[in-house]
Amino acid sequence: MEVGRRRKFGAPCLIPGCRARQALDSVSSRRWLPPLLWAAFILILTSIPGSHIPVPPFRYFDKVVHLAIYGVLGWLTTRAWTSGSRISAVALAAILLVSCFGAFDEWHQQFIPQRSMELLDWAADTTGAALGAILAITGERSRVSA
Repeated sequence: MEVGRRRKFGAPCLIPGCRARQALDSVSSRRWLPPLLWAAFILILTSIPGSHIPVPPFRYFDKVVHLAIYGVLGWLTTRAWTSGSRISAVALAAILLVSCFGAFDEWHQQFIPQRSMELLDWAADTTGAALGAILAITGERSRVSA
């Protein structure tokens, strides 16, 4: 068995920094689970045929929904990616990642019966991601300064 690689559960780690790396990997995987589950939830929601979706209460209600669900995804993604430094760069990367996911989701919807791909929906997705990332940055900065 190679030391530091493919260890059996409970076997000692003999490479410097190995335990810290294991702890970071554990935290990192726990932090990424919520945004991944939320993204899966979004894909499930957007896979529902249009005939099964209730009539919206007002004209641009769907844009508000896009803004909200992608705001949560932007917030979760920024929090998962944040390591304390370069938080603004992390937020921009999270917005870009979530925006790309939104574009993919819009493309995917064209294959769902009675659903369509809309540029305004993608704009709402990206705006929501930006708002969520801003909230995550604000929360992280106030947590660090406290």
